[in-house]
Amino acid sequence: MSQIESIWGKVQLKSSPERFFGFFRNHMGDLVHMFPDHFQSFHFVEGQNFDDGSVVHWKYHLGIPEAVKLKMKNRDEARTIIYEVLEGDALKHYKVFRAKLETVSGGLNKVGGSFAKWTIEYEKAHENVPSPEAYMELALKVSKGLDAYLYRN
Repeated sequence: MSQIESIWGKVQLKSSPERFFGFFRNHMGDLVHMFPDHFQSFHFVEGQNFDDGSVVHWKYHLGIPEAVKLKMKNRDEARTIIYEVLEGDALKHYKVFRAKLETVSGGLNKVGGSFAKWTIEYEKAHENVPSPEAYMELALKVSKGLDAYLYRN
């Protein structure tokens, strides 16, 4: 019997954690223009903005073109967004696939400072499926690029 597993990674933020979270909360579709090598298209399936419960469709590239339909669960007070895959290529390998973004503020006196943490929870469709490292690598790479952009602008 399979079980829910998880992997996580974090990116130190030079930009404001509020601004970083705000981008994913309000402008996530702009990733298509900012990272065209990784994201091909984005559109709303349910809802017209990034509110809690909105469903979006993404086409992206992880070595091969893939697509998913996912539901967003926003926890604004905790600066957290959960993306739960409802349909798509990720579910060919995983029965359950959720990605969670948390942004954490740290002051200059706190060890580690501010960061964005990505956690991917998944349940493998069968034992031979690897953990979703490629998805985590994409999330971290895009987060680093977005942070650098927000810090400069």
